[in-house]
Amino acid sequence: MEFRQLQYFLMLCNELHFSEAAYKLGISQPTLSQQIRVLEDEVGVPLFDRIEKKTVKTEAGAILEHHALQIVQHLENARTAIADLTHMHAGHLRVAVLPSDLDYRLTSLLIDFHKQFPQTKVQVFPSIDIVNQVLNIEVDLGVGLAMPAMPADERLTRISFYTETYSLYVHRDHPLSGRESVSCDDLRGLAFVMYPQGFYGRDLIDRLSKERGLVIETIMETGSATSLLQLVGAGIGATIQPSRLIESFQSLGIRAVAIDDSPIREMVIMYRNDKYISVAAKAFINKLETSFQTSC
Repeated sequence: MEFRQLQYFLMLCNELHFSEAAYKLGISQPTLSQQIRVLEDEVGVPLFDRIEKKTVKTEAGAILEHHALQIVQHLENARTAIADLTHMHAGHLRVAVLPSDLDYRLTSLLIDFHKQFPQTKVQVFPSIDIVNQVLNIEVDLGVGLAMPAMPADERLTRISFYTETYSLYVHRDHPLSGRESVSCDDLRGLAFVMYPQGFYGRDLIDRLSKERGLVIETIMETGSATSLLQLVGAGIGATIQPSRLIESFQSLGIRAVAIDDSPIREMVIMYRNDKYISVAAKAFINKLETSFQTSC
């Protein structure tokens, strides 16, 4: 069994379509079909069922996929560890983050990180599906919220590094803008601009609202903190966002008013236990912790 065959096999597992998998691999479809047949002959059982135009994994295929992914990950771990030994740090770091924090927290951190690791390619992906991206090894690190309702996964390491309250953001001419704080009852009947449902921050607010019998009525929803606060600045509606976000948006003519018994978000760094954490990734984690703690 050759490593190249496992790569072909895993691509077909992902695509479940011979022509698409062959295209992404840069080989012909007959070549891919031949290599899969060779692999099936070696293991002695079919790995895929071909039903009309559909390709589906057999039970044996699912078992081999599980172990093949581990083999590929172990090899990638070895390559990364060896690259670390050279002290060149010319690797590749992929990080999934909440869209709101990509907007206003990471730029200075990325500049500082690049100065220390100029040869490391960094990709930062705004995401609302961080856990699955980390588990599927689509990224090396995830930066998201600890969600109590989310079941723990023993494959993940979670490092809590920052907690923050939420505030009500309103236009400076809004009747509530002069208040030092507001209660949940004060939020009833307000027109809100918010993240769509499914975003971590929105889910946190919706859970609190349900607990307190409050209904959040939205008149506009976007996936960007910047656009939401611009809408608040235009007088379209109010929003509920992390309290320290105001520091980056004071020029918009908006105010952040503390919410009594505010929800608290806990931010965590996530990575797979079985994935090698490079020197650059460890440095990124350290800078992330330091950056947020310094801003408190």
